[in-house]
Amino acid sequence: MNNKGKKFIKEMLRYSVAGLSAFVCDTLIKVLFYSWILPLNMGEFTIFGFTNEVRVIIATVAGFSVGLIVNYVISIFYVFTSEKQKQMGRGVKAFIIYFLVSIVGLLINVGVTQLGCNLLDIQRNPAIFGLISCVAAAVALIWNYFGRKVFVYKGE
Repeated sequence: MNNKGKKFIKEMLRYSVAGLSAFVCDTLIKVLFYSWILPLNMGEFTIFGFTNEVRVIIATVAGFSVGLIVNYVISIFYVFTSEKQKQMGRGVKAFIIYFLVSIVGLLINVGVTQLGCNLLDIQRNPAIFGLISCVAAAVALIWNYFGRKVFVYKGE
């Protein structure tokens, strides 16, 4: 394996640590809000024939916010560590791009979470909601890594 391949694997493993840390924080906050903090019937609405529960959306956004901060801090200090990446990844512009990539990740996370809730028809079950959240977070993690790698770090 060449140096570029080794660098990619090493960086992806470090990003997995950052992603796992952010995921744990995200999921704990999300499940806490969904299962214990928010009232059971907060209402729902339909977009394109897809039912969206307000409680799912609020819980997902709360978890996402905490996870975003954790992931950003770990990423700039531990994952993207070359001098070029440090220059590209810090600053207001980089954070805005990082945030925008994360918003797409959030939409993926909310969509997969809501789809799982609709398919499994759960009612305040933290175990099943947590499992659905794991799947949603994994899909968003893949998008977030490659989105940040391309848009924030320009493939570096």
